[in-house]
Amino acid sequence: MKKTFAISTIIIVTALFFPILTFSETLTVLHAGSLTIPIRQVEKAFCEEHKGVSFDDESAGSVKIMRMITEIGKEADVIAVADYSLIPQFLIPKFAKWYVKFASNRLVIAYTPSSAYAKEINQKNWYRILMKKGVEFGFSNPNLDPCGYRTRLMFQLAERYYDIPDLAQKLVTSCPPNNVKPKSVALVADLESGELDYAFEYLSVAKQNKLRYLLLPPQIDFSSPKYSNFYSKATLTLISGKKVIGKPIVYGVTVPENAPHKNLANEFVAFLLSKEARKIFYKDGQPPILPTANVSLDKLPSEVAQTIEYVKK
Repeated sequence: MKKTFAISTIIIVTALFFPILTFSETLTVLHAGSLTIPIRQVEKAFCEEHKGVSFDDESAGSVKIMRMITEIGKEADVIAVADYSLIPQFLIPKFAKWYVKFASNRLVIAYTPSSAYAKEINQKNWYRILMKKGVEFGFSNPNLDPCGYRTRLMFQLAERYYDIPDLAQKLVTSCPPNNVKPKSVALVADLESGELDYAFEYLSVAKQNKLRYLLLPPQIDFSSPKYSNFYSKATLTLISGKKVIGKPIVYGVTVPENAPHKNLANEFVAFLLSKEARKIFYKDGQPPILPTANVSLDKLPSEVAQTIEYVKK
């Protein structure tokens, strides 16, 4: 009788404390707003293979993310940004040692069926449509978000491409300050509510939110390495004093040196670069690229290096 009572007591105590003993880790991921939908799908797929893992992810403009890390001391396990070059500019060598380029995109003009002149806008007249009286358009803050400074750089390229003097400044002046948002995805709600007629977005964001969009000429949309020399003719100095130069859109990811869960973070980055995750990015309208690192494979975490080698085969 006593033995039965003792066994029952052990079973009850074990049941009470089992949840405490269950393996559980939470990865903190800071990522560009344009990555929100695909990266959360990647996180979900990762959790299916890694029981007990959860995610605390936060989206922001990629420049803002850099400032959160370097100025405020924000801790994160994984950082994924819309412009890989921000990582060497802000994080290497003090906050990170390596990064991997993993995805591309292109700049588009997003709109809805209710947008003014929606049936008329095209590659030849879009700048005239945007500057018409009563038309509201917006873009993201270039000092916080790469989509914002890419939009401003695109205005410069459009001035050259269409051979229209002062076009870049005219477009900037035509956009009210209230229409400049902290990150590009924040413009989606304004488009859907009718507060904006047009917004400069990434193609992936337009597709994921089922918005109409106008493809810009590849000479000005930062989609093709073929036009790298022309892209580089556009430059913009941010409020921080840093200068950005036009170049093809390429996303980057890294694990900070002080990542609280560095080993698990490396595993997640490896999964983000895997063939399974690449399918997710394709589905969401954001083409992945063959991953390349800023350092040799032997200097990368082994999980990341092995995935890069596997994907390239």
